[in-house]
Amino acid sequence: MNKVSIIIPTYRRTEYIDRAISSVLGQTYPNIEIIVVDDNGDGTPERDKMINMMEKYKNNPKVRYIKNDINLGGAAARNVGIDQSTGCYITFLDDDDEYMPTKIEVQYNEMIKHGWDVSIMDGATYNSKGELLSRKKQRISQNPGYEELIVAHLLHRLTNTNTFMYKSGRLRAIGGFDDIVAGQEYILMLKTINARLNLGYIPQTLVSCYIYGSERLSTGVKKLIAEKIIMKENRKYFKYLNGNQRRQVLCRHHSVLCFVQLKRRKFVQAFGQAISAFICSPIQMYRLYLEYKGKLTA
Repeated sequence: MNKVSIIIPTYRRTEYIDRAISSVLGQTYPNIEIIVVDDNGDGTPERDKMINMMEKYKNNPKVRYIKNDINLGGAAARNVGIDQSTGCYITFLDDDDEYMPTKIEVQYNEMIKHGWDVSIMDGATYNSKGELLSRKKQRISQNPGYEELIVAHLLHRLTNTNTFMYKSGRLRAIGGFDDIVAGQEYILMLKTINARLNLGYIPQTLVSCYIYGSERLSTGVKKLIAEKIIMKENRKYFKYLNGNQRRQVLCRHHSVLCFVQLKRRKFVQAFGQAISAFICSPIQMYRLYLEYKGKLTA
């Protein structure tokens, strides 16, 4: 039974992380190590809160607590965890989310059974009251090929990070997360696909993600920059898409920008992006509106 490393980066969410850690300690798969990467930085009030909170785990051999001297950002913090991990497999959990009890056992067993290098699962998003906002079902077959993955990633975005599990050597070989302001998980999956790693899909929802207020969707300028980075990358693969699919990708791009601008109360910019999205694909825009409706009102 191989060890699985679970990396939990944390920044300014001391009030939630205890739940995240507890959900991993409650896993039915026993051979785990939890690596909490405190990205708050030395001398901050958040660091002091984290040190006090982590006292309860100091004698737990399954929990390792790493403190970054300065705030590095989500991508770099996860890479610190990857570098420090000792497991044969690596998976991730955001500090305000949680695993269902069988998440690691199910995912690990499927990876062993099929010999996958990486696997991805479905996910569910809830608001602060625990009310379901949306479910994300990955639109791929169980053992997809390269072209299927590229098309699905561009059209539907094969994310989120909480549902990823990698063989540790494969993850290190592709360089882990790129240190960009946002969209790191999207770029990581794109690197995974281009490296031709053997990727499998498990159609189960064993991760719960939470949105508190507007913090997840609206990341302001960072989100806008990330969308431009993603769109620049996506254009490299338009040759795999037909005309309708290209319009869907462009519609998603403009729709995301529209939603972010709405959350930022930049209504003129939001209206412009909405018009661009509608021109690309009215039907796709409506579908995306339904997908993001819960997030907009969370």
